[in-house]
Amino acid sequence: MTIRQDESRLASAIEAASAEAAQLRSEQTEQYKALARIRLDELSQQRISGGLDAAERRAMVLIDGQKNKLAAIIDRHGALMTDLKSAQDKRMQCVKALETAQEAIAAQEDQTEKRLAGDAGWKTQLAKATEAMARARAADEKATLSETDRDEKSKPYLADKLFVYLWNRNYGTVAYKAGTIARMGDGFVARVVNYEPARQNYFMLTEIPKRLREHATRVKEDADGERNRLSTLTRKALEADGIVEMEKVHAKAVATLDDMNAKIADLEARITGTEKDREDTQQNGLDRAVDDLASSLANEDIRSLWKKAQATPTPEDERIVERLQKLDDRLQRNNKDVEQARQTLIQLAKKRAELERSQIEFQRSGYDRGGGGFMNEKLIGDIIGGI
Repeated sequence: MTIRQDESRLASAIEAASAEAAQLRSEQTEQYKALARIRLDELSQQRISGGLDAAERRAMVLIDGQKNKLAAIIDRHGALMTDLKSAQDKRMQCVKALETAQEAIAAQEDQTEKRLAGDAGWKTQLAKATEAMARARAADEKATLSETDRDEKSKPYLADKLFVYLWNRNYGTVAYKAGTIARMGDGFVARVVNYEPARQNYFMLTEIPKRLREHATRVKEDADGERNRLSTLTRKALEADGIVEMEKVHAKAVATLDDMNAKIADLEARITGTEKDREDTQQNGLDRAVDDLASSLANEDIRSLWKKAQATPTPEDERIVERLQKLDDRLQRNNKDVEQARQTLIQLAKKRAELERSQIEFQRSGYDRGGGGFMNEKLIGDIIGGI
């Protein structure tokens, strides 16, 4: 049991050390990338003396390719911005044209209305339409008041469940249908609640608003007819005064403005796309150059990195190399500890296997029974002593 516990503790220690090693390697990778960014900046600024190695030359090729792509994107973006400015200027012209068309229509409508004010037929129809609309408003107000009064006065009737029961069965009307026994029961209920006077009152209470609303609807339809006839006369007068051509100009101005708005929206979307392309190109090109150079730097020894860092004017790369040295030392110690723990774990597993085999052999030979003995006491002693 003790050996198994030791094995478990060692396995846990190895797992923890492996997790720590993974974290150290991740930090190491980030430090190499940071060092690569500084190196690329120095290369871009041409502040590095001496020749470039293969990785640095590849990085510069990537950076140059990125610059060419960015230049093309910037040119496309500039052209689109010029087109957008031109489209916005044209849109302002379209807006002014539309406003002019609207003003012309409004002026013509005012002029035609003034002319119609002296037309006897139009004035007669205007009076009819005005009177009809006034009647419609009055009828609607009267029906609304009657409906409000019905809703308020209906509450006591609707609160009486027996009354509602008989009302829904059309009791007391020609529409009532029921068998003999049901009629006797309903009649008894009607006498108890004094249904007939209540039915007549409730009928009048609900029927009057219904009739008033029907009247209001008919009056409104008549008013709509008179108003439509007035609109027809007005329209004919406007057409006679040349409104149709003005409306065509207005419709064309609206269509032109719609087209220009669509063009501007398309240009803005394309400009947004070029801005995203520029960001992606900048980031992707830099990331590729950094990753490639960082991978190359990771294969160099610390002394070489120190030499390169000391050749630059910035102290930051020297601090990064110092951190890399510490990380490398920690990783080496970590790897050594893990390897020792693994070897110890292997030895423990072997000893446990030997002990288990000895126990099985012990039981098979009958040494656990009284009077039993060992065939090779020296061998067993060596095994137990070793364990």
